Amino acid sequence: MNTREYIQSISDIGLCLQTMIYNRYKKKTKPIYTHGRYKSLYITFYRSSHVFQFYVEDRASNYMIYLLKNEKIVRKDVIHKRESIERFYIRMSHFFHIIN
Repeated sequence: MNTREYIQSISDIGLCLQTMIYNRYKKKTKPIYTHGRYKSLYITFYRSSHVFQFYVEDRASNYMIYLLKNEKIVRKDVIHKRESIERFYIRMSHFFHIIN
């Protein structure tokens, strides 16, 4: 039996990012979901006098994830739908190295 968990929706990504931010920085965040051409998600928090924001777009076959620092994109990545949560955490660790 395969016990791996996979990214199923944009809310799974939001929950994973919330957990990572809380575990690393003890910051409680609240995701903001929007509906437009693409369903999207924002998570904002402050760290070391900078505003960091994760922006996630739900595209047709993947998710575009951006890290913004003071409203400027500093990193972006593509997460495929049905990617394992374990792999997602590894890929997001590169984003969090920028924040530190």
